[in-house]
Amino acid sequence: MNAGALALALLMIGAGAESADAPPTPSAVFNLTVPDVPVVDQNGRTLRFYSDLVKGRTVAINFIFTSCTTICPQLTLAMRRTQEVLGQRVGRDVFLLSISVDPARDVPERLRAFAATFGAGPGWTFVTGRNADIARLLKALGNTGGGADHTTTVLIGNEPAGHWMRSSGLASVATNMKLILAAAAAKSPRRF
Repeated sequence: MNAGALALALLMIGAGAESADAPPTPSAVFNLTVPDVPVVDQNGRTLRFYSDLVKGRTVAINFIFTSCTTICPQLTLAMRRTQEVLGQRVGRDVFLLSISVDPARDVPERLRAFAATFGAGPGWTFVTGRNADIARLLKALGNTGGGADHTTTVLIGNEPAGHWMRSSGLASVATNMKLILAAAAAKSPRRF
């Protein structure tokens, strides 16, 4: 992404964050089964999606691909602003995950460069993997499109509490921050 496109995307995100328009209504809280498929992060490490990235954590998950020049930069900038607002809580209390919907092209080197372009810091992991594994993961997480046809959803969850909801990745950062903080504060259901 060139500097002009990045600046334009920042302006668009900034305008959206301050908009007086009503934000999209998030979906209700629901349970979710997250597959433990192998994925590869932006640093080339092989991880298990559920065991290593979701289990026991509060997460915000979005869906991107690095060759996108339209919506993905906006979604990634919104996640960047979320990272800025959360500050040191990212990687400690809340973890950010970006899943590539184009695993054939989005190899770790491309993900690493994309992450660097947007200033992704510790606690924000970009993942890719084998086509079949990513397809299974996307289906389980409710992202039924593929490639350029992916959703703009951000999936927010507290895995130990079984507290999951969907919101728009284009909602204001303030809106999604409220959902992330509510998820982080959710209590685990009582087990008898």
